[in-house]
Amino acid sequence: METGPSEEPSGRKESQEMCPPGLLVFAGSSEQDANLAKQFWISASMYPPSESQLVLRRDSSQRLPVARPRRSRGSENSHSSQSFHLASNKNRDIFAEALKIQESEEKVKYLQKAKTREEILQLLRKQREERISKELISLPYKPKAKEHKAKKVVSESDKEDQEEVKTLD
Repeated sequence: METGPSEEPSGRKESQEMCPPGLLVFAGSSEQDANLAKQFWISASMYPPSESQLVLRRDSSQRLPVARPRRSRGSENSHSSQSFHLASNKNRDIFAEALKIQESEEKVKYLQKAKTREEILQLLRKQREERISKELISLPYKPKAKEHKAKKVVSESDKEDQEEVKTLD
């Protein structure tokens, strides 16, 4: 596909039915294929969404109005600050109590794990003691391991060295 004005090889200009002149050129294609391709490209063009074409009027606004702080009397203001402090103290108490409950639950969980660990270690000690006692019972019936004495091959030079050492003493 080429862009720019051109002529077909036969010397005729492209049909101007669908596109303005010079935008699309389909060289080497039949006129029917070129018309279908032009129709496709025209229908496939992207227009901006309708939301981007909205126009604000004088009476419309995109932002919400900002809330203005109310000015109240001094007695009402002190009363509201006291109620705020009471509410925050209640919240602190609730959080502290929840934290204590959570810590106690974790402590119980860790104590249970420690108890399980001690039980396992105690069982292992018991099994070890039983194994050792069984080994002691069967010890007299085990054949004694023979000590293999390796034959020493002493060369004559070693014998001579030993004799010389004895004579030095």
